[in-house]
Amino acid sequence: MALTVELVSPEEIIYTGEAEMVVARTTDGEIAFQPGHVPFLGVLVPGEVRVYTADGEKTTIAVERGFVEVSHDNVALLSDTAVVS
Repeated sequence: MALTVELVSPEEIIYTGEAEMVVARTTDGEIAFQPGHVPFLGVLVPGEVRVYTADGEKTTIAVERGFVEVSHDNVALLSDTAVVS
């Protein structure tokens, strides 16, 4: 079982893929999401979102302000600007 991850800015879809874990920094602190996570809605703060895949790869995404929503093993990240590295 995996998470479906999508990072969207006002102009485009910046990242889409599957992950075993997503770690994001919110106004409540850093939080990790794995398959089966309870529904969640939070406010992103400037920093990094880390996406870990099943094969051990890590994608780091620098984000500005925005939101993160988790529902039914889907992680939606909405950010004003973002850069994938």
